[in-house]
Amino acid sequence: MPKKRLPASSSAASLLMVSSSSSSVRSRFWLGLKVVGVTSVFICLFAFLKIQAEYRASSFYLVKVQTAAEEAALSLAPFEGPPRVAFLFLARGGLPLDFLWHAFFQARVLQNGDAGKFSIYIHSKPGFVFDASTTRSPYFYGRQLKESVKVAWGESSMVQAERLLLKAALRDPANQRFALLSDRCVPLRNFSYIYNYLMSSSKSFVDSFVDVKDDRYNPKMFPTISKDKWRKGSQWATMVRKHAEVVVADDIIFPVFKTYCKRRPELDPRGSKKIVNILLALP
Repeated sequence: MPKKRLPASSSAASLLMVSSSSSSVRSRFWLGLKVVGVTSVFICLFAFLKIQAEYRASSFYLVKVQTAAEEAALSLAPFEGPPRVAFLFLARGGLPLDFLWHAFFQARVLQNGDAGKFSIYIHSKPGFVFDASTTRSPYFYGRQLKESVKVAWGESSMVQAERLLLKAALRDPANQRFALLSDRCVPLRNFSYIYNYLMSSSKSFVDSFVDVKDDRYNPKMFPTISKDKWRKGSQWATMVRKHAEVVVADDIIFPVFKTYCKRRPELDPRGSKKIVNILLALP
């Protein structure tokens, strides 16, 4: 039986349809490939810029703090007389152990006839005044800071109060050592022993260690504060002037610390000590 032939026009139309379909598939394939390529380039570029930004933030923020501290140090006028130890008290209200500190300071004055080797600064609740009605020691009269904040335990306000104490004490160029104290601290040695011990060393005395069980680090603080720079330690410390200047000049670490360390109690009374520890742990 003879085969039925298609009209010539039908064969040409079929060939055109097949050719058009193949061309459409190839076009879609190459378009998809171009989209993937362009997207990949943008992703790589974004990742590169993000890494660069993190590196710059991690590498340069300490330089900014150190520069500010150096500028503050250069602006200081020379001082006459012996260098001083600044005793910085962080109090809730009054100082319940003021009579012990009175005996401590009085022994120094009676022995040498002056108070030239120490200075006193107190951060208390706003509006609290140290006078004859609130303290048994004249050494504390009027020694409260004019600028003070309401302090809550476990909040960043504790760090802010300690920074205010350091800032006030740094205004006197004779203050060369800075001892952070609570209203419950007491002296265990006489003044001469403590003074000579602190002045004979060029180091700050801070308790700093890595607590492997500590879970207070917030990853959101990276890269400003990296996990390997996170330290734990006692709140109360003694600093040399250059470290006190760094803590006061800092405007990078503390804001991050304040933002991401919320009371859980991630942020505890050791706040300013953590700032010092982070700074000292940097290369």
